[in-house]
Amino acid sequence: MLRWLGWIVFVGPLFAQAAGNELLAQKTLGKLAAMDDRLDGTMGVAAVDLTTGERLCYHCDTWFPTASTIKVPVLVEVVRLIRAGKLSYEQRVPVSQSEVVPSSAAYAKAAAGPGALSVRELITIMIQNSDNSATNKLIDLAGGFAAVNTRMDEMNLPGIRLRRKMIDLQAARADRENIATPRDMARLAEMLYSGRVLDAVSSREILEFMGLVEGDVRKAVAPVGTATKTGALDGVKCEFGIVRLKNRPFAIAVFGAYLDGESPVPGAAKIVFDHFRKLDRANAAGRFLE
Repeated sequence: MLRWLGWIVFVGPLFAQAAGNELLAQKTLGKLAAMDDRLDGTMGVAAVDLTTGERLCYHCDTWFPTASTIKVPVLVEVVRLIRAGKLSYEQRVPVSQSEVVPSSAAYAKAAAGPGALSVRELITIMIQNSDNSATNKLIDLAGGFAAVNTRMDEMNLPGIRLRRKMIDLQAARADRENIATPRDMARLAEMLYSGRVLDAVSSREILEFMGLVEGDVRKAVAPVGTATKTGALDGVKCEFGIVRLKNRPFAIAVFGAYLDGESPVPGAAKIVFDHFRKLDRANAAGRFLE
């Protein structure tokens, strides 16, 4: 009887040990922490395993400036209005030179030429070219800040806030910055992947626009496919979206602020990609099967 009790005491802790993938996650978070220690600024990272739902979180509940990544939440509300029949992709929208703000080459060209763009064209240059005038126009068409933020609240994404238009330095100086947590931006990407942003068709259309973006994440994971949105401001670099690994696709959000040097996006994306590539190649026990 004593021998059985001893065996039970010995084996019990063995089965309570962490799973191999948990140890791998701890090491990955350690790599992100080591990178953060070398970074001249701050960073937050969130990732979601789109196969299992498991998550990585490194300062992922901290607010960061969104820069142009906020353009995807704007797009979500525009697509909702399209689905509701209040807008259409082919609807022509007047554009003028008086609306042009910096980083709006495509918009300025249209304003000087035909003087109108379709909603589809506005979306395309907002996402692919990060055109700021197109974004401001789409914010107006979407119904303004409140409409976009209400949509995020209804999607249970309160960590995403649109509080100013593009290139509004006065608003930024008044601390009305567009902000988000990496956790909620990664959750938005996760919802897009699973077809839960409005509906499956709308989610797919939004990801198709994001697939036009060639950012740092795409470079870090090549040749694996991506659908992301980049963002950059003085002292700010960020990117979020999905990486389409064959067996282990994942959502990722990397945000950096107070940056005097390099962007954290390429390095963090590579660390997270290496984590999921190991899971992609291995069985549950950690044996590579390639």
